Amino acid sequence: MKKGLIILLITSVFLIQNAFAQMEKSTVRVGISNQSFSQYDYQNIKLSSQNIIKVVDMSQNTKIDDIAAGKIVEIQMNDGLYTILIDGEKKYENLEGPLLFNSNAKLEIVELNRKGTPAKYDGMIEITRAKNNQKFNVVNVIDLENYLRGVVPNEMPISFGLEALKAQAVAARNYVTNAKISPNYDVSDSTSSQVYYGVNSYRDISDKAINETKGIYALYNEKPISALYFSTSPGITDDWDDVYGTEKSIGSYPYLKARYDKENQKPLKSEDDVKKFYLSKDTGLDTNSPKFRWEFDFTRTELENVLHTTLQQQSKSGLVEPKYDGDIKLEGLKEIKAAKRTQSGKITELEIIAKSGTYKVKKELGIRKTIKKNNAILPSANFFVETEGKEKLTQNEEENNQLSFFDSFDIEKYPATFKFIGGGFGHGVGMSQYGAYNLSKSGKNFAQILNHYYTNINISTIPKTVFYNEYNVWYKTEFYFDKNTFKEAYLIIDNPKNATEFPFKINDYNFNDTKSITKDKLIKINITQYLKQGINVINFAPLTKENKGKTVNYRVELI
Repeated sequence: MKKGLIILLITSVFLIQNAFAQMEKSTVRVGISNQSFSQYDYQNIKLSSQNIIKVVDMSQNTKIDDIAAGKIVEIQMNDGLYTILIDGEKKYENLEGPLLFNSNAKLEIVELNRKGTPAKYDGMIEITRAKNNQKFNVVNVIDLENYLRGVVPNEMPISFGLEALKAQAVAARNYVTNAKISPNYDVSDSTSSQVYYGVNSYRDISDKAINETKGIYALYNEKPISALYFSTSPGITDDWDDVYGTEKSIGSYPYLKARYDKENQKPLKSEDDVKKFYLSKDTGLDTNSPKFRWEFDFTRTELENVLHTTLQQQSKSGLVEPKYDGDIKLEGLKEIKAAKRTQSGKITELEIIAKSGTYKVKKELGIRKTIKKNNAILPSANFFVETEGKEKLTQNEEENNQLSFFDSFDIEKYPATFKFIGGGFGHGVGMSQYGAYNLSKSGKNFAQILNHYYTNINISTIPKTVFYNEYNVWYKTEFYFDKNTFKEAYLIIDNPKNATEFPFKINDYNFNDTKSITKDKLIKINITQYLKQGINVINFAPLTKENKGKTVNYRVELI
């Protein structure tokens, strides 16, 4: 049999199995960035491995000769075609690609470091054309669980403990399940998605958290939620609608609601409420975070210089009204105040008032990027501003503002300093990671942590659909059941078209006679007694020919 035909056959089986997997993402495509995480398009790159590297040119489904262990493989792109060099010697030219590199050992991207050591990856490396066809993307194609091993310890300190890390693992699994940021990859390896450092990140305790939440998701209305998370809550998280919502998207994320750390806490409705709340140091779960409360001081001149740069940058993003082009330098800064706030006091519209003009900045991230200290953005948009002192404009500022001789006798005084007082770190929607840490310290398990931050969710396996298939491929669900975390487990079967038979198996228990329950459209079976501590497997047989055209959906809900 020809090599190309073998590869095509393997690919077909892989696609069939993944089609049956429905929404569960078993494989993740990760865009790998350069050393500074600033670029995803490459002209050339070098790979190596301590074992043989197998290479496939996917355009022709042809296998290139194996590359010996320890060799440096350089991939270049010229005029939209690939060249492969081995230890500096040109071996293959005019390859159309994409090119797929695989090895039984880790694949190393030479000259790229992660966590201070050479970047290494499980899975495969795919080299595929970028948008302009003159450069390429480097994509790590990896199974979901190994992807999470490279994410969880980077997104949450492993010192936060097992239950907090389990909550993080579920949130990260949910996040990537819903992600597709580029035609070539699902997620990036940077903070624009989830921080992913590959093999260099693997840690025993985070591996344990991933293993002990295998197959587990947070669902809302049978679908995996967009499990947003962030570092530190100031004591109140926010509604997605208030922070990110638009006229068209309001109500799209009903599980991302404001959560209050204290039962008697009320929304911050006035500026006095905001000041009192953010001057308090003992409100909330996250008080041990270094960013729970913070202050930043600016002189007026310093802040004006910062705003001169950042307002131009945010104007290009369409977040400043009117646009600030910098032709007339912002001077005579009088006041910075909130024009619009959320329940937590987060500013979603900021007003900057100066002698040279008044500007409004929109969106929490746009606001954070506008107020920079030492070139770093504000930890959050949860703040208020106090001013101190009064001073006249300098002579140069008077000239820039075209003051007349008579104006200079009655010149207005401006604040000498601006103090930003606030709390929290991040966008403030979804799960607070420091909050998860402290909930776990108080004895809460990961399911309780997730239910604290995400409203009206179910902890469940992902729903799968069973239908007739001529390949007789069974439908498989694997999940970890922890008897110390969950009291019961229910198999939820949705049989909308009354399929007459759907045999299934839970571990070693066969359920062959299902005719007695097929009359119901929604079936809920307590399966706790059939489960063991650890990994459990449920298999559904494909529907029979008599039920062709019908479907049966199932999932396991953990309570």
